[in-house]
Amino acid sequence: MLEYKVYCLDRQGRIVSRQEFEAAEDAAAIVQARADHPGVDCELWCGARKVALLPAEGEPGLSRSA
Repeated sequence: MLEYKVYCLDRQGRIVSRQEFEAAEDAAAIVQARADHPGVDCELWCGARKVALLPAEGEPGLSRSA
C-alpha cells in the first residue's frame, strides 16, 4: 500500500483541509479522493510526487511532473 495525501483547496488555491490515506495504486487513490471530497478542487500527492489535480467538476488529469 502507498501513502497518499489529498489537499482540498479554496477558490484562491489555498489549502483548507488535508486527508491522509492508503491505496494500492494511483488510480485507486484518485477514485477514493474524489469520492471523499466531491465538488471540491483537490491535489493528490504521494510523497513528494503530485499525482493529480482533481477539479471540482470533470475528469482528473494525471500529473507527469515529479
